[in-house]
Amino acid sequence: MDKSGGFYSSTSADFKTAAIFAALAGASYGILGVLQILVGIGLVNPNSLISDPLGGIMLVVVALVYISGVRPLLGEDQEGYAYLAVGAIIGGILFVLQLVILGTNALGWWLQLEDWNEWILLGDLTPALLLFLPVFMVSIPMHKEKRGQKTKTDNEKGDAD
Repeated sequence: MDKSGGFYSSTSADFKTAAIFAALAGASYGILGVLQILVGIGLVNPNSLISDPLGGIMLVVVALVYISGVRPLLGEDQEGYAYLAVGAIIGGILFVLQLVILGTNALGWWLQLEDWNEWILLGDLTPALLLFLPVFMVSIPMHKEKRGQKTKTDNEKGDAD
């Protein structure tokens, strides 16, 4: 029986490419998440990164989702693609939240509110903002459906009729 579950006709190369992508995305989110946590608790120079330990924990969660998908993808299991989708969704939610924060801070600066007089854009550029766009742009071709292609399971069902 085909491990793809009858939905797509993925080749071994497709699964390997997706597994490599999941590993790289997971490593990127994980490294920057751990760095944010370390800056937040004072173990690393705070001038090197934004000090947001909760944001760092969320980046580590995204990393764990991506990395969890590597094993199923290497085993050519279609369920591995779900980890890529969930990682992209959670990363996208973090991206949107960071955009909202950036937008409200920019609005406060534009309205010249007292707390935002010295606000600068670079202060709000977090790893969640910087990682999502490249990861999303690379993942778009991977999530495209291969419509009209039959899998081995679909072909077997057609032969049985």
